[in-house]
Amino acid sequence: MKSPRTDIKAQAHRPTNSTATPRSESTRDVLDVLENGIAKTGAKETEPEPLPRFAEVPAEPRRELLTEKMLADRWVCSVARLQRWRTVGEGPPYLKIVGKVLYRTKDIEAYEEARIGNPTA
Repeated sequence: MKSPRTDIKAQAHRPTNSTATPRSESTRDVLDVLENGIAKTGAKETEPEPLPRFAEVPAEPRRELLTEKMLADRWVCSVARLQRWRTVGEGPPYLKIVGKVLYRTKDIEAYEEARIGNPTA
């Protein structure tokens, strides 16, 4: 059984009088081609991928400089110990900028590498 919409389309393509002109026939052919093209295009269209709302941000950015407190937390020691090492000339190299003591990450990593013990000795 044909749907009502199909019947309407069929009626639209039938000539209303027996003296159909070639122009109306060609118009119907163009309309059929357009309708088929639109149907094919609609079938091919896909939902575009949603764009990310925010740029990817690393969980914790790498710091180039560490404060006394940050280094004390990293090494699980007190800030006073780091201060004492500085007064006696021990510990890693440091910077003093505007009265604030800072440690460069590369210096800390080099200091740690130099202090790795030999477990087999």
